[in-house]
Amino acid sequence: MQTRAITIGNTQIENNVFLAPMAGYTDYCIRKLQIRNGVGLTFTELVSAKGLIYGGNGSKELLYSEGDEQKTAVQIFGADAYYMRSACESENLSPFNIVDINMGCPVPKVFKNGEGSALLTDIKKAQEIVKECVKSGKNITVKIRTGINDGDDCASEYAKMAEDCGAKLITIHGRVRTAYYSGEPDFKAIEKAKSSVKIPVIANGGIFTEEDAMNMLNKTGADGVMLARGAIANPFLVSKLVKKQTNCTLKEYILEHIKLMKERYADYKATVEFRKFTPYYFKGMTGVKDIKLAICSAKNTNELINIIENGL
Repeated sequence: MQTRAITIGNTQIENNVFLAPMAGYTDYCIRKLQIRNGVGLTFTELVSAKGLIYGGNGSKELLYSEGDEQKTAVQIFGADAYYMRSACESENLSPFNIVDINMGCPVPKVFKNGEGSALLTDIKKAQEIVKECVKSGKNITVKIRTGINDGDDCASEYAKMAEDCGAKLITIHGRVRTAYYSGEPDFKAIEKAKSSVKIPVIANGGIFTEEDAMNMLNKTGADGVMLARGAIANPFLVSKLVKKQTNCTLKEYILEHIKLMKERYADYKATVEFRKFTPYYFKGMTGVKDIKLAICSAKNTNELINIIENGL
């Protein structure tokens, strides 16, 4: 695909391939690895605005970046404009230039609180949140879905609202809330939204291959793509899209991932957390059943390393 720089307010992003915020996945370690692979911009896992204000250690932990703040945007969620702006202005977010507002999370506990994709049912509240966050002086971006239920399309309306309120970029996950992460993206809804605004539009959803990325751009006219599960299952997809040569093998990538987790977390936590990546890393491979079982039984990161070194 054709890559190009993306301007977000006063910040220029090297290319138009982004890594999506994914709860439980896009921690410091994955972001670090994909920055090395050439991704233009990464996003933290979604962070509670109230959690930041009230000093929740879990929320602060999600912000850990170790010098990669210029390649990292913070995604926050909440339904109260006061807390959302306060989070943007908090000391915790001072190293970051870009703050993304989550209006797309479909998870029931978030939706029931009026947060995430629930904001797609209340444009006045969504508008107030964007306006207040913009007053913080941060480069504000917004991530939405195309609607709540099948047949919905509020993407262009919300994209225009975000632009009018001062947002510098909008990302559109081309599915409705009830679809979660399955089904073909609504290319027409993204295309319609793109044509309604002048700020950059990034398209998200169903991108697992280079062909998927090209298809998304060709059908929507979007300014760039955001990878989610596709970048976990195919760690080198980013490098292929941005045409960055890498001699790293999957085995070396996995070992580096374990090493970063070992440095960042308590050993047992790193061991347990790594297990959820196993279905992605070994998807489609034959003869790896014993390796996957051994990973699930490993008690420390040294065991994980031995399993990968001797098994792959």
